[in-house]
Amino acid sequence: MSDDTYGLRAAAELIGIMPSTLAYIVSVGDVLPERGVPTSTTYEGTVWNDLKKFVFTSPDIERYKLEMDRRNFVDFKAEYADVYTPDEGPNSRGLEFGPGWTGILGEFCDHMRDYNDIGRSCKLRWGKEKFGALKLFCDYDDSIQRYVEHAKGVAYGRSLGTCQECAAPGRLRYGDMICLTLCDRHAHLAEPLDLERDGKVLDVSAWTRSQRRTE
Repeated sequence: MSDDTYGLRAAAELIGIMPSTLAYIVSVGDVLPERGVPTSTTYEGTVWNDLKKFVFTSPDIERYKLEMDRRNFVDFKAEYADVYTPDEGPNSRGLEFGPGWTGILGEFCDHMRDYNDIGRSCKLRWGKEKFGALKLFCDYDDSIQRYVEHAKGVAYGRSLGTCQECAAPGRLRYGDMICLTLCDRHAHLAEPLDLERDGKVLDVSAWTRSQRRTE
């Protein structure tokens, strides 16, 4: 390859991520290499490819660096540094979900600011996607536990109707191996779908609890 083009591994190293992470971002379909992606089958919103044939240019590297800033919530962390205190320690966790939920995260932290403004300490520590829904973890005064748990519940509920990739309206996609809340354009990320449950199970945690009650 010429000096200004790179394969998947070399491009990932320049961006500062794992090759699997770069491959996933390409499969999302929102940021594609300018030389195009070699495909065996393509349909709306889906990229099937031979990773060994990927070619990235220098401008691609910069575009994917910006995309990683978005996925790492760089702007959010700067804006909400007063209420977001990152988890620390050898087993620390981060913001482990898609960028489409950034708006939900910001609304939650706005509530946290309201509590801090009246002298009730509340800090977001970390969050994760589990079974297609947003779960947030905080440190807070015991006196506001009920309010914080309510705000967490609102964020959880909103996430089940919001694509975790792009923030468009979405729904839980029940795959054979994974459950993700996605819009139609990004639904391919959960394929192959479990046709017995997809579209019928709207909240995996609630469905699981109901199954235990009926057994």
